[in-house]
Amino acid sequence: MNMHISKIWIFVSMSLAIIACKKNEAKYQVVQVPSNGDNLNKDKSKSNIEFHSILSTNLFQKPSSINELTRLDRVIQSCGDKTLINEVIISNYMNSSAVRLPSRTMMIDSTERFVEETYVRFFIRRPTQAERTWFINFINANKSNPNFRPELVYTAFAASDEYMFY
Repeated sequence: MNMHISKIWIFVSMSLAIIACKKNEAKYQVVQVPSNGDNLNKDKSKSNIEFHSILSTNLFQKPSSINELTRLDRVIQSCGDKTLINEVIISNYMNSSAVRLPSRTMMIDSTERFVEETYVRFFIRRPTQAERTWFINFINANKSNPNFRPELVYTAFAASDEYMFY
């Protein structure tokens, strides 16, 4: 009988322990974090037509015609130095009255916004904190130079290695 009471006691104790234990109903809050692609592992080179199609869209806010892109592709293929010819074409684009650039005032007065928008526009990503800090400091250091304009920044971005890849 003693063993029977002991088994009942164990069964009752276990039953009470199971009943007494409550499932922890933890309430978790979802924190919204913006998802921004780093795009730092760009390893596919843009073709000449892709590069200039994207570049003209970035600078003029409208796509180039296929005839213009084909003509540019032939010019690039006929030149031995692809980087040099791309820089000449970028320079010609920057000298066009149709190019759409932010004003120098916007670059100086809204530097953080200018840096952010430039990275997104050209690299399709947000700048890292180090890039943001360096660029803001660079712009602030050149505020008094009247020749430092957004087209110089855009030219540098368009001619960069990162812009040549996707």
